[in-house]
Amino acid sequence: MFYDYKFLAYNDIFEKNINWHHLIFSKNNKITALLTGNERLTDEGKTFVSTDGVSFGGFLWKDKVKIFDYIESVSEFKNYLKNNGFNRCLIRNSPSLYLKNPNEEYEYALLLEGFNVSRYSITNIVDLNLFEFEKLKNPKKRSIQKSEKNIKVELIEEDADNDSLSDFYRILFENRKLKDVRPTHTLEELVFLKNNLPDRIKFFRTMIGDEITGICTLFLVKDDVVLNFYLAADEEHKKDRVSDYLLYKTIEWSKQNKFRLYDIGTSNVGNTLLQGLFDFKKKFMADGYLRKTYSINL
Repeated sequence: MFYDYKFLAYNDIFEKNINWHHLIFSKNNKITALLTGNERLTDEGKTFVSTDGVSFGGFLWKDKVKIFDYIESVSEFKNYLKNNGFNRCLIRNSPSLYLKNPNEEYEYALLLEGFNVSRYSITNIVDLNLFEFEKLKNPKKRSIQKSEKNIKVELIEEDADNDSLSDFYRILFENRKLKDVRPTHTLEELVFLKNNLPDRIKFFRTMIGDEITGICTLFLVKDDVVLNFYLAADEEHKKDRVSDYLLYKTIEWSKQNKFRLYDIGTSNVGNTLLQGLFDFKKKFMADGYLRKTYSINL
């Protein structure tokens, strides 16, 4: 989804002034890879970033690419950078587990061509083929069973507009405000994205009686991978463990809809591991995997 202009377009529609560099790599007239990217001016000079405006980028490879094609494409990319006056390059990759047949051949090609891991974060991913309610620890199972009695989870089906999503966004905004951050997207941007990609973005909410108490936004980033982009609960209902139940129900929804992986998102800020957040996700059988940023100075 992060390579689809229907998603990337929000950056242009809302005038974020991104200068794009989207590339296609081919061999023998057959496409081997796509790469989204943009220019950014940093202290190191003109920098190629893959990519601003999304969680991660990097090369998107066709299936069954040979290792020499990885190496050749990365080498060609370096020539493109040099020919276009770039001083530095940053590539933020998705976890290698996202691949249907996970391997590290692409990363080997980056390292061989002089790239280094300059940043990393840890994200918690559930293997949905292995996920079962009965495999959860007893305290978590009891909490979920208790929540079922008074919390209802709804997939939001109505058309997205500022009015219909106002309460949804209010909970998200107030939750992030307590953490001294702002949501990545404005209300208007979320409405645009939902309407532009109705089948790839899913909004869920929890209800206690007639009151919205929690929200979740899922990005269906691949045909078999779900990324939990937003999960937030109303502070007044923290004791009801709304986030726990909402997370469980959206994992369950993803499994029922034949997805392979459910990425709950990162559990660190910079080089600091948020132990409580990591432990919370681990209770849902979500193991930690690396998101790596590769860089090179030219």
